[in-house]
Amino acid sequence: MKLKKGDIIIAVILIAAVGFWLYNSYISSNTLISSLVIEVNGSTYKKIPMSELKKEQHIHIDFENNRHIDIKADESGAWVQDVICPDKLCQKTGAINKVGQSIVCLPNKVNIYYEGDEESPVDNVAY
Repeated sequence: MKLKKGDIIIAVILIAAVGFWLYNSYISSNTLISSLVIEVNGSTYKKIPMSELKKEQHIHIDFENNRHIDIKADESGAWVQDVICPDKLCQKTGAINKVGQSIVCLPNKVNIYYEGDEESPVDNVAY
């Protein structure tokens, strides 16, 4: 069986695509996140190093007026499991797992984000 020019081109494209996919998978799995930060009223409430997130963490914060927020975090990400506030947008945000992503609960004045050496892939967003 003799290889044709088209066969070689298809093989090179497939090898390049697999190489690109492996490279991106390797880069995304080796993020430089150092810790998860939870801020309440603009001051740091808790800072959890990534080494402590190997097992699941549950953070419960009580506020006045019978409000609370329950945050879960592990090595795959952080998310709001339960919250008492009017719109529950922070719960609907879902999980975050990269530097530059955040979860904000405005009624309870809570900000959850990852801190690290990795630069955010987004420079600026305008709508």
